[in-house]
Amino acid sequence: MSGRAFYEFGHGGERTRMSTGSWGRRITAALAILTAAVVAAGCQGRVSLTGAKVDLRLPPPQEVEIPLVTDENEQPIVPDAIEGKKVFEANCAVCHGANGDGNGPMAATLTAPDKDVLTALLSVFHIELHRPPLPSKPINFHNRDLEAVITPAIMYETVTGGRPHTGMPAFGPAASFGANKAQTLTNAERWDANVYEMMFRTTTDELSAAKALYGEQCAACHGVDGNGKGPRGPEMAAQMWSWARNEGPGIFTDRNYMVQRDPSQISNAILDGHGLMPSFRGKLTKQQIDGLVDYVYTFFYQHPPIK
Repeated sequence: MSGRAFYEFGHGGERTRMSTGSWGRRITAALAILTAAVVAAGCQGRVSLTGAKVDLRLPPPQEVEIPLVTDENEQPIVPDAIEGKKVFEANCAVCHGANGDGNGPMAATLTAPDKDVLTALLSVFHIELHRPPLPSKPINFHNRDLEAVITPAIMYETVTGGRPHTGMPAFGPAASFGANKAQTLTNAERWDANVYEMMFRTTTDELSAAKALYGEQCAACHGVDGNGKGPRGPEMAAQMWSWARNEGPGIFTDRNYMVQRDPSQISNAILDGHGLMPSFRGKLTKQQIDGLVDYVYTFFYQHPPIK
């Protein structure tokens, strides 16, 4: 018998015999195939990265921002406070009052709609819940403390969908859950009424004083028209990519940006500064800051002339 060992595999009545020589041949073949693969990989063409030219320029900007101030066809529009006065008087003054103080002819009769999660659940079982009506007071647009934390975009959403569980109805295509539905106004009409409402918290004299102060303290960077094209505009654009694109912080004509900022955010920026924006804390009075806030908002909508 030779020195070769045999091994048996299988179960039951079947057996398979394999010698150590067979194992050796299989391992040798596998190693040969692996070696050939490594050699083939090493023979591939090489690419030298030394001196390779890389284009470091930024790709051209792409307009991916979804505009907020648009008509029904999603085309940008410019809100108009002059037209907004007509819309407000025809649709809003009956509750909010002609001067926006919340004391319109129907203000005292307003109640919240008796519709909430509980009433909706009980209605599934055909159960009606009878509760005393809750009075609903219209907002006073002269209340600067309240207005300070509401962005124009939030106000527009309120006019569009209504304010749930209050007497404020929806003037958009559909009402939010828990809100009443009033007549439907166009997107432009709702934005027009919105910017007209923003003018209740200020006066023509305050805006005139703010315009003069803006010219003295702000126009050099932000531009006379609020578009960032003041004498120091190129300097700002060189250090801020958003300024170079004519959008974002400090560009008051950027409607998308401005309608998403409430007055308190702009006031804090004036007080504390940020980045290239200096702080005016202790340099301006609260009345002056409030005036500047109201004035910079006017750059994103049309309004009566400010002297």
